[in-house]
Amino acid sequence: MDALYTAAAGLLTQHQVLQEAAGNIANQNSLGYLAQTTQVVGFLPQTVLAQGPLSTHAIGQVISSQAVLSQYNVSPGTLRMTGEPADLAISGSGFFAVRTPAGLAYTQDGRFHQDAKGQLVTAAGDLVLLASGKPVTLAPGPFDVSSAGAVTQNGVALGTLALADLPAAGMKSLGSGLYQAPVALPFTGNVVQGAVNTSNGSMTQETVGLMQAEEAYQSLTSLVNEESTRLKTAGALGVLG
Repeated sequence: MDALYTAAAGLLTQHQVLQEAAGNIANQNSLGYLAQTTQVVGFLPQTVLAQGPLSTHAIGQVISSQAVLSQYNVSPGTLRMTGEPADLAISGSGFFAVRTPAGLAYTQDGRFHQDAKGQLVTAAGDLVLLASGKPVTLAPGPFDVSSAGAVTQNGVALGTLALADLPAAGMKSLGSGLYQAPVALPFTGNVVQGAVNTSNGSMTQETVGLMQAEEAYQSLTSLVNEESTRLKTAGALGVLG
């Protein structure tokens, strides 16, 4: 019966690996998307006990003998030049801070534009913030953003963009290229105007990982089927072992 529990644990693990690899592949063309990296770790098996009418008895090993450690790759994707002044990208490390309905969030999807109020917003309409916490408000016409994020228009300094590096540990996705983290670190990258960041996933690497996970999943499925058949046969004969 241990083999059945072990295989079941492996199936749960590989299912999660498959989901994350598939998500990375599906978002290869999503600007500012952060690929998830996975690592399968094993734990010492523990005995599973069943409560009988008079006492407990061992029935096998705990199912969760493996787990998947997952975290985001926080390095930006490659730059793609667009020539659009409102498009901003990160070279090196870092994120733009934006205000969303879910609170403060960070993004590497720099497809920004001015809304009806002249405020710089994301493609979804979230406000792009200055280091002061105020939104970036612009007059009609061209503006400049320095590599450090300083925004100027018509020779007037409007402030510096709120920028930060984020640790991979503890990050969570809000969807649409938005992320939150338990702590923000000093910005170490450079802002590039007239460009956007592509997804930082590797199609080749993700495809190989997906194929390996699928192969492992199929092998474990076969093991579950074989062990189930063995247990049924043993049960019919009145013998379990």
